[in-house]
Amino acid sequence: MGTRNFVFVDGGVTPYNNPAFMSFLMTTVDAYQIGWASGVDKLLLVSIGTGKTARPDEHLAPGGMHLLHHATTLAEALIYAAQTQQDMLCRVFGRCLLGEPIDSEIGDLIGSHGPVSSKLFTYLRYNAETSRQGLEALGLPDVDPTHLQVMDSVDYLDDIRRVGQASGLRQVRPEHFRAFLGHD
Repeated sequence: MGTRNFVFVDGGVTPYNNPAFMSFLMTTVDAYQIGWASGVDKLLLVSIGTGKTARPDEHLAPGGMHLLHHATTLAEALIYAAQTQQDMLCRVFGRCLLGEPIDSEIGDLIGSHGPVSSKLFTYLRYNAETSRQGLEALGLPDVDPTHLQVMDSVDYLDDIRRVGQASGLRQVRPEHFRAFLGHD
């Protein structure tokens, strides 16, 4: 702007890759001076992911976990961990209506009770499984999963759009929004 240069840092490389919980805090904590009321009937958080793919290294052995291995995998692991934690916080403190299982230990937390006696908001988590199997389940066997995993590429926007549309058709339900649109 003007004579100043700025560097853009994508939120995907911060702990707020999923900014839903931070959005809840910003709208309800008095320091931000927005002052929205909380409650499952007053506040709806909708989190839309950019896709996920588990990529286990089947050839990794304990001896392969050296400094170079950690240097090349640490950033992705930290981003995924932070994103997952933000999603879990939303499901624990909010009433989660939709979301894939977080992991095999805690599941999806839909209908779960947490550390607060009353949930603070209603929460929806939309995300697409972008593995080969996930894309086939969406009816998109022609989409190459590796094209969806490049953070800064615009070369595959048509494929990304198709995945979003197919995923949305499977996940988005009008009944999730009715209470907030005045259509009980």
